[in-house]
Amino acid sequence: MDIWHQRLIRLLAWRSRHQAVRWIGTVILYFAALAIRYNVGSVYGAVPAVAFYPAILIAFVLFGWRQSLALLLAFVITGVLLFLPSNTYLLPIGWTIVGSCNIAILAGLEQLLTALVRAHERQRLMFREMQHRTANTLQAASAKLRVARMQVDSDAAAAAQLLEDAADRIDASATVHRRLNDPSLFGRGLAPVLTDVVASIIDVEQVDLTVEADDLPLSFNQMSVITMLVIELANNAQKHVFQPGLGTKFVVTLRHSTDDRATLVVRDNGPGPGQTAGDSPWENGLGQDIVHGLVEQLNGQLSTTPGCGTEFVVQFPLGRSKR
Repeated sequence: MDIWHQRLIRLLAWRSRHQAVRWIGTVILYFAALAIRYNVGSVYGAVPAVAFYPAILIAFVLFGWRQSLALLLAFVITGVLLFLPSNTYLLPIGWTIVGSCNIAILAGLEQLLTALVRAHERQRLMFREMQHRTANTLQAASAKLRVARMQVDSDAAAAAQLLEDAADRIDASATVHRRLNDPSLFGRGLAPVLTDVVASIIDVEQVDLTVEADDLPLSFNQMSVITMLVIELANNAQKHVFQPGLGTKFVVTLRHSTDDRATLVVRDNGPGPGQTAGDSPWENGLGQDIVHGLVEQLNGQLSTTPGCGTEFVVQFPLGRSKR
């Protein structure tokens, strides 16, 4: 499954990047099928299906439905002009119906397969993010437990508060991940959810948290991916900025950038990557892979702006998350 879904993702990515090549390939397919029709047409008479229909199917797989449909139209016109027998005026209608049905069936199958592959990819990313976040949450709770153990004799009240904080953090983490697949999670809007998930990672009593989100036409899948992305970046900031005491502000904003695009900005006011010894915008390669995978799920582009703190900017189209 992993091999085939990666191949499909690469094919879809190749299609989107090489528009000119797709149309050039379509033209080549047209002339190749036409040459076959001229050379072996006498074997099967006036019906062009032996050469033309396979070319339509190949065009769909390699180049997409638009190219396949254009090829069908070109073949019907060519068949009418060059290969149509006398008194068979309804034959082009049959060619068109059969070819269109083939394209429609393939389009439906491709849409279904793509949806299954994207769902598999989302679940894979969610599982990796959950493992990563769980490890970070348990590590933070473990640190609090160690401090509580040292204070239990000298300051029982402080130790009890540390134990309560550790329990709250674990409970909040479990609640968020348990409900990420629940559409009712976003019933209050996206901003309250982002506030809750960040507060489950970052100590809001020590860090000034700001979350602002425009009312955007986001799908449930997009809101889930954005939530996981903010969780991962908050984990990163907690690990490298707030836990060492290098910053006090964390800001999340989601705004309209154009009519059909939105911009997510997540930033802290730490020293920024490369400005302190051993500092890095990523905890490890896993965190980086998760973030890039989530951005890809949004069909977005990620940029990082170091400086007075680190700013992650994700620009993505509205209503077109990978399904």
